[in-house]
Amino acid sequence: MKILVTGASGHLGSKIVENLVKRVPTSEIIAGVRDTQSVRAKAFATQGIEIRETDFDKKETLVEAFQAVDRVFIVSTRVDVEATIHQQTYAVEAAKEAGVTQMVYSSAPRADVSEFFLAEVHRIREDIIKESGIPYVFVRNNWYVENELGTIQQCLNGAPWVTSAGEGKVGWVYRPDLAEVTANILAGEGHENKAYELAGENLTQQQFVDAVNEVTGKEIEVMNVDDASFGKMLKEANLPEEVVAISVMVQQCIREGGLESAHSDLEMLLGRNPTSVKEALQQLLS
Repeated sequence: MKILVTGASGHLGSKIVENLVKRVPTSEIIAGVRDTQSVRAKAFATQGIEIRETDFDKKETLVEAFQAVDRVFIVSTRVDVEATIHQQTYAVEAAKEAGVTQMVYSSAPRADVSEFFLAEVHRIREDIIKESGIPYVFVRNNWYVENELGTIQQCLNGAPWVTSAGEGKVGWVYRPDLAEVTANILAGEGHENKAYELAGENLTQQQFVDAVNEVTGKEIEVMNVDDASFGKMLKEANLPEEVVAISVMVQQCIREGGLESAHSDLEMLLGRNPTSVKEALQQLLS
């Protein structure tokens, strides 16, 4: 069985490949990358892993890359709707032409029903895959602890933790856990046409900052504001308008419960408790 991981030079994709190496022979693993001469691609090649070009904007690279491949991991790409449609269509058409027997896609929490703005593009991608008739698995990843590393660093340098999310909770996940689960699915059986909600420990912004303080020994202050004030502060920090708008919508989503999760799929697929937020922070900030 041949397994191809797209986005293999990225943060998630590279960790999926690393986990696959522990489960199947390297001869069965293919790392799909945009740049076959990248440092990470060359590092995989030295391990005996085949490298193939996979550019979602160039269908011909996907058609060639998917040849003689059984299972493909499709990493999520841009959030632009128009780009989403043509990229996912290219991927599905290439998979059908090559005879791929399973597509595993990294999606967003409750992508099929969520009103969260980021869910729309994932819903489109899921629908394109479903309509193809190719057996699929959707791994709907919650909010990464790693997403907050930039903010944490600013706070360690004296800034407050500013939020308009109120008491809303996030089902925080640690990227290595997600990579382990995805590798388990790619190398395993019994997952056809399933959607897994991958969420971990549900914590508010205050609880998350409490964990940061415990790990670092700092006393970061949480500043609760409304959406308008939150957006204004980001603008004053010279962030681009698009980033400001997205950041405000993320806060709204959290406040309204869009990222809180009662699902235990992550624990079930790991076969153990997911890494706690505190444990993840200890590893990331050490």
